Amino acid sequence: QGGRGPAGPLLMSRLRGALNVALAAAGLGTVLYLWRRRRRGTAGATGSSGSRGGSRDGSRDSGERLEGDAAGLPEGSQGPAPEATATPSLRELLTVMLTTSPVGRHPSTDLIDEVIGSYQLADGLVDCHKLIVCDGYRTESSTGEAYKEAKFRVGIVLPGDAANYEEYKRTLKARAEGDELTEVVELESRHGFGYAVRAALDKVKTKYVIVVQHDRPFQRPVDVPRLIAAMEANPTQLKYIGLPTGTTIGHQYHVLSKYNIRVEPITADSRGLQLMPLVQWYDSTHICRTDHYRDFVFGPRRLVAKGGFIEDKLGQAQLADIRARGVATAHPAYGTFVAVGPGFSEPCVGHLDGRDALNTKKFMFATKSSTATEPRPGAS
Repeated sequence: QGGRGPAGPLLMSRLRGALNVALAAAGLGTVLYLWRRRRRGTAGATGSSGSRGGSRDGSRDSGERLEGDAAGLPEGSQGPAPEATATPSLRELLTVMLTTSPVGRHPSTDLIDEVIGSYQLADGLVDCHKLIVCDGYRTESSTGEAYKEAKFRVGIVLPGDAANYEEYKRTLKARAEGDELTEVVELESRHGFGYAVRAALDKVKTKYVIVVQHDRPFQRPVDVPRLIAAMEANPTQLKYIGLPTGTTIGHQYHVLSKYNIRVEPITADSRGLQLMPLVQWYDSTHICRTDHYRDFVFGPRRLVAKGGFIEDKLGQAQLADIRARGVATAHPAYGTFVAVGPGFSEPCVGHLDGRDALNTKKFMFATKSSTATEPRPGAS
């Protein structure tokens, strides 16, 4: 009886009003959620530097997030899903550092063009900020005596080689003009690979750096975002990840047979990424935490000799340390690994011989115009 009295219509009216308010709130929440996702999508497409959104090589755009944003509204949801914390893009996390120095085939840019062209095999690398670090050279001894023979490995060149290298650098700088993602860092004196990397670290603003040499092209697809995501998930253990080469692909068996050191791969992500501990630092293409470079590699222990390669001194010191104290105790400070297993079961990085005039026949990316100069015979 009471439900049909005056209170009945009043109660139903109040219920309808509350329902309308709830529906309106849910609709507004959905609109706000979609608006936020649209804004995040736009930001991801432009990237932190405001460059083009789409990847020029057809691979994953480095403006995208390493882990995709949350999916749309959950099935059956009447309102917005909780907003996930934005994950930095690859461009925001990684800088490409490409080192170069005089070789006998300059002023040709064929070697470095082949390496730069191979970036398209490394997912997302094309749209990251890129540094080209040009080391200096020496034409005379400390006493002022002119050198009579070029020794490129230690930065010694003849006047003609110096002129060719200067022309080579001018070409690189001209190409970089107007390219907001590429910067040429020109060192006035000869530093050597290790100290050239140290000098260029001042230009690195990202958490990670991938160091590439001018004769080390990618030769197979590399899932760079996956490696960075693994390092992000385990920053205290994974400080350096090398890409497999003909030397490091069999590292586990090499160190067992030569040094009787046993290393076993670790699983670094939920999809089974395998990383093998390296008992020596290798300069070949690798991803490293920038702070590890600054604080450890170039830290107070002075593990790098000026004029030399990083692996020459640091690599030997690391091996000696691990042989003396064991992998479990000594290796964590170095944090060096090489990617192995599915996706990395074959060498991902090759080597080009700058003295071989015939190796241009194997090039996949360099244009004919950049391969016009043959190496000068007799230079080492």
